[in-house]
Parts: sequence; C-alpha cells; structure tokens
Amino acid sequence: MTREQALGAAVCFICLVILAFYVVELVAIGCSGFQWSLLKWLLGHFNMGVDPFYELIWLVTVPVAIALCAVLVIFAWIGWTMATTPPPTPAPELLEEELEEEEEGEGEAEG
Repeated sequence: MTREQALGAAVCFICLVILAFYVVELVAIGCSGFQWSLLKWLLGHFNMGVDPFYELIWLVTVPVAIALCAVLVIFAWIGWTMATTPPPTPAPELLEEELEEEEEGEGEAEG
C-alpha cells in the first residue's frame, strides 16, 4: 500500500466514524425526545452537561451552514471565471467560410 493509499484509507475511516457518530446521535436524540444523547452520556462521566436540544440545533445547523457556504463559494468561483474569461477567438477555417458566405450573399443581392 502506497502512502497516498494509506492516507486515503485513513481519511475514509475517519469520515465513516464521524458519520456513524452523527447518525447515532441524531437517532438517539430523536427517539428519546431530547432526553438522551451519546454526547450527554459521554460528557456526564466528566461532570459536564449538554442539553440534547441545543446539541441537535448544532448537529443540524453546522452542516447546513457549511453546505451553504460551499455552494456559494462554488457559484462565486463560476461567476468570477465567467467574468474574467475572454471570449473565444473564432477558428481561422470558420472565419474564412463566413467571409466567403458573406461575399456570395452580397454578390447575389447586387445582381
């Protein structure tokens, strides 16, 4: 396994663990009616508390905010690219054909 493959496997594993934690947390909060959460249970061992309602707000709003920002950055990049890209120059063959057609059209219109 190359270094890049190992890094890819590590990133994949970390993302799957975070995804599993996220889904379990959403299901736990939803099924318990905001009474129990995995994070509340874990932090309870350190005498720290968190309200599952506010935890749910963060679990939903943070990914939505990140997704919104990502979409807006992509659209801004597309707009910037469209605004700063010069128009394409016509190919020489097409330009010659158009000039020939215009000359033929003018010749027929005069005659």
